[in-house]
Amino acid sequence: MVDDTLGMRLSSSLETVTNGTATVDMLVRRASDPPTDFRKPTAMVVTTQLGIATTLGLFAFLSFSMLLKKLPKLYASRKFKDEGGLRLPSWNEDSLFGWIPVLYNISDAEVLEYAGLDAFVFLGFFKMGIKLLSVFSLFSFGVISPIRYHFTGQYDDGSDDPSYNFVSKVASNIPFLRKRDDIPVGAPEMASSYLWMYLIFTYFFTFLAIHMLMSHTKLVVSTRQSYLGKQNTIADKTIRLSGIPMELRDMKSLQTRIEQLQIGKVSSITICREWGPLNRLFHYRKHVLKQLEMKYAECPSSLRGRPIASESYSMSGEVNGDDVGAQRHSLPENPIREEHIEEHQRSTLQGNTTTTDDHVLYSEIQLSDRPKIKIGLWGIFGKEVDAIDYFEKQLKFIDHEISQARKRHYSATPTAFVTMDSVANAQMAAQAVLDPRVHYFITRLAPAPHDIKWDHVCLSRKERLTKIYSVTVFIGICSVFLIIPVSYLATLLNLKTITRFWPSLGKMLEENRWAENMVTGLLPTYLFTLLNVGIPYFYDYLTSKQGFVSHSEEEISLVSKNFFYIFVNLFLVFTLAGTASNYWGYLSDTSKIAYQLATSVKEFSLFYVDLIILQGIGMFPFKLLLAGSLIGFPLVKIQAKTPRQRNELYSPPIFNFGLQLPQPILILIITLIYSVMSTKIVASGLTYFVIGYYVYKYQLIYATDHLPHSTGKVWPLIYRRVIAGLLLFQLTMAGTLAGFEGGWVLTSWLLPLPFITLSFLWDFEKNYLPLSQYIALSAIREYERDNSMVSNSAENESYEYPFLVDGLEGPMTE
Repeated sequence: MVDDTLGMRLSSSLETVTNGTATVDMLVRRASDPPTDFRKPTAMVVTTQLGIATTLGLFAFLSFSMLLKKLPKLYASRKFKDEGGLRLPSWNEDSLFGWIPVLYNISDAEVLEYAGLDAFVFLGFFKMGIKLLSVFSLFSFGVISPIRYHFTGQYDDGSDDPSYNFVSKVASNIPFLRKRDDIPVGAPEMASSYLWMYLIFTYFFTFLAIHMLMSHTKLVVSTRQSYLGKQNTIADKTIRLSGIPMELRDMKSLQTRIEQLQIGKVSSITICREWGPLNRLFHYRKHVLKQLEMKYAECPSSLRGRPIASESYSMSGEVNGDDVGAQRHSLPENPIREEHIEEHQRSTLQGNTTTTDDHVLYSEIQLSDRPKIKIGLWGIFGKEVDAIDYFEKQLKFIDHEISQARKRHYSATPTAFVTMDSVANAQMAAQAVLDPRVHYFITRLAPAPHDIKWDHVCLSRKERLTKIYSVTVFIGICSVFLIIPVSYLATLLNLKTITRFWPSLGKMLEENRWAENMVTGLLPTYLFTLLNVGIPYFYDYLTSKQGFVSHSEEEISLVSKNFFYIFVNLFLVFTLAGTASNYWGYLSDTSKIAYQLATSVKEFSLFYVDLIILQGIGMFPFKLLLAGSLIGFPLVKIQAKTPRQRNELYSPPIFNFGLQLPQPILILIITLIYSVMSTKIVASGLTYFVIGYYVYKYQLIYATDHLPHSTGKVWPLIYRRVIAGLLLFQLTMAGTLAGFEGGWVLTSWLLPLPFITLSFLWDFEKNYLPLSQYIALSAIREYERDNSMVSNSAENESYEYPFLVDGLEGPMTE
């Protein structure tokens, strides 16, 4: 028995020791696991993101195809614009996917014809990105990644979990690609050929990108010169003159002065004046007209023309001819009103009192159905009156005030629109220096009349400068403050911080590795996307208040602002600021920036794979749905009660380059930076540009209007930012090579590359930029010589201030 007891105790002790050992082993293994870093999500997260994005994209694509079939006037609104005057390519509307081959077969020349030069330049950027990333992908898949795997066992720099890497498994079974066992992991510098590959492909990819950038620049310039050289519109013959001295701010003196300079004859001049009071009257008139049309829509059609004076509707039926005449004179003409007045008059003159009394009584009852309005505070208090009569009187009063305001004198501003007698003379005048004094007689090409923001043209110089500088300073302050949440986003989405602020959630994530990967791997990409959606619209609102004279100037300025925000705040700060403390440390020691940029870029590689997959495969197809129009369409359709509102219901949405262009430029820059280090990002970037090209191609041709008339001037912005991306790519590769033992020798070989890149930027600014802003005289003369009898002048547009010459339209009723 003693032996049995002793045996049981020994067994229990051994079991306890065994369990304790297992627990210790588990803790040791847990401690030895690499720390969780949301910047390096596992490949499983990438696979999950790909599945989610594909599901979202297919749902949006199929939904769009079905909605296009059901609501063609909403999703192909430009086909029906001006009763089909654009003559866009059509497809069988009974086919669910019939639009796809039609869209694919639309050529660049047709894009230029149907959507204009700005759309041609925008889509050309995507085509350039597709060609560039296709070559990058070919070399990444076929050369760079196999060599990297052979020497390091990793298909991409920064790969964290080869067990999920299908390509790595395949490569491991190919003898000449199999990883060498004589090179330790993390020490690829022992194989100099591996590091030389980085150097060679940095040069090759840089020169390839510059070659394609210059080739497309030449295409844009030649197309622009050919396209605009044929134009003979009033916009092409007009310059905007600013800095006009006080003594020349009248038409005769200004015309004399310009013609004395012998740069051509002046056809017409519009001197901009401080028309602010007239502006406000027209804006208020627009509001009153809208209210009047709404009240007409609420009123039964049989009562819209009835007289309203209650004293004319006595029960006794005593309505004399003078009263009827007064009623006819005091109210606007209306066939229905005239018919009832004549019938009422005949009944009275014939002495048919009974019929008259019945008719008047019936009219009194019906008049209660006409809309009423209280004219007191907020429309809640005060006397209740007939709404149609009230707004008609207001409209008549405002029209009288506008007629008087048009006769008043307004102070001239130092700005004028001067239309020359030919396009060539306008181009010469726009490029000439007309006055030796600074800030006087500054010339530039005028925007098209429909592109002008007349509210801002009417501003005085002091008001415009105040708006421009105050909004610019405010946007700068906002951009600086937005660095804080973006930089702390990198620290608030890791397991330790979550555990500190939310212990129960942190414990749950620690016990569930899959949930931890989802929260720390997928969540940052969605937060990044949300930050990239809201702020650009805020900047769009601020830019609209900045006082730009035209919509095109406003749009180009918005491209710069939004790109600066997403590039600095959502890329540089987000990448460099692994923690806020490190961020300030990098600023204190600038010598670490290249190395830290390279290190952070490696750590963020799979994060950017997730982001590009989400944006390209998941989000791009939703742009086809025109989510804003789709969500608001039922509500807007219900509220569209007037004929004017119903006519505007299917108007194409406005396509804004300032909101759509910055993100693709950033994606191209990210892909350039990772082109040697990550095949996944190159492939994801290629997918992004392919899907984006066809999505935007459909939108610009069939679904949206691009009203600003910037004539392709957005290309210089794209060129400069791609050059900046190449410089960052070279800096990143220099930091990557410097991180290896003896890597400074290879880094020194990269020193000439930034200077070569900057030389192409200098060449563009000096030789190509003028051709991106003006039309060459030879292009104009060639058209005049070959087509001397052809004129494309738009007679329906002018630079006269519209509120001075436009008619005062009445309410639009059914």
